[in-house]
Amino acid sequence: MTVPAWVITGLLDSGKTTLINRLIEEKLDELDILVLQFESGETPLTEQERVKKLVFSKSQLERAPLDIADTVIEYLNSHSTELILIEWNGMEHFHKLEEMFLQFMAKTVMSIEKVVYVAADTGIQAGIPDAGAAAFSQIAGSDCAYIRSEGREHGRVKPDLLYNCSPDIRVYTDRKWERFMRDIFHVRMQPQHFLLMAAAAAVLFLLTVSSLDEIGFSFGRYISVYLGVFLQAAPFLLIGVLLSSLIQVCLKPDWIQRKFPEKILAGQLFAVIAGFCLPVCDCASIPVFKSLVKKGVPMPAAVTFMLVSPVINPVVILSTWYAFNGNYQMIAARCGLGVLCAVLCGFTYLFKPPEDYLLENAVPLQNACENYSLPAAADSRLSRFFLIMRHAQNEFFPWGNFCSPGFLYRRCFRILFLRQ
Repeated sequence: MTVPAWVITGLLDSGKTTLINRLIEEKLDELDILVLQFESGETPLTEQERVKKLVFSKSQLERAPLDIADTVIEYLNSHSTELILIEWNGMEHFHKLEEMFLQFMAKTVMSIEKVVYVAADTGIQAGIPDAGAAAFSQIAGSDCAYIRSEGREHGRVKPDLLYNCSPDIRVYTDRKWERFMRDIFHVRMQPQHFLLMAAAAAVLFLLTVSSLDEIGFSFGRYISVYLGVFLQAAPFLLIGVLLSSLIQVCLKPDWIQRKFPEKILAGQLFAVIAGFCLPVCDCASIPVFKSLVKKGVPMPAAVTFMLVSPVINPVVILSTWYAFNGNYQMIAARCGLGVLCAVLCGFTYLFKPPEDYLLENAVPLQNACENYSLPAAADSRLSRFFLIMRHAQNEFFPWGNFCSPGFLYRRCFRILFLRQ
């Protein structure tokens, strides 16, 4: 039987031990608990009969992490334990935690269920960036974050830095303690539950397909059309992502700002010409738009490029010519109206420019991302090529996650409306 483990991590004096004490006193007082302390602050751990602790120093963690894992395994084999609370060192990467407890024998006796990042509200903006990559990796690997108010009751917290490192992290404060507790005690599904659900989903799928066939709805044809649309869009999305990566990695902001026309009309004309030359679809133009804005291209011109490139590029013009049997009036109408709408939308940003549309103090993310505004570690063609590929990978899959459901919903609505 594997023992569930919760990891409580954060910088020194962030309140990790305080949170553990509160959990033990309010929620876990009836369980046999083992606390693994890899960092100890001024607050002592609650002393209870059912709470045992093993303390390991930073030097032990650096020198012999696998020996620590063996000690923990030996303890779990000889003592009855219902829950493990791991107070992790805030200056150590999570890969060392994974090396110790997610491999070999440790994986058979314990299972990490929750990871909570603890921070004081006064130390988020200064302490976490100073801690560097270790703090970023811990935030990126956490399920949720608990921010403790320090010096004022229920002060206003700005967790933007946490969201920069992990957009999906759930952030709680003292004011949201009950919601934090519901999240902490939410039971994750075990692998056997997923297998059971997969079997039930397969049976339901077969029943649904047979029912749809009886009413004349061809599920196989629907899937074929959906895959056809997706495969048609994927190459253009890949082109846009690669172009975005080239702009982000290879072009310097001052070069783009120096070469880009300063006058508004000239900038709009340049955006239209660039949109004509780049064969990207509507979904692929968004990564390119984002890279241009990051490099300092004026917002009106960037918006015009984003809207006009899917309408007037050569691939779209040829598709329109083929679809309407060589009707040049239709081609001219589509391209002309597309350019007009794109330019007008771009001009609207002159009257009311958006504020705070870019993060001024962006932090290099550590969850498989890089700070692409910095040069490659080794300034060589090979290193820049790998940097471009990593950037393209991190751009392609998020946009693919948005495009796939879009194609699916589009096909559903089309079939429903055509049947009516």
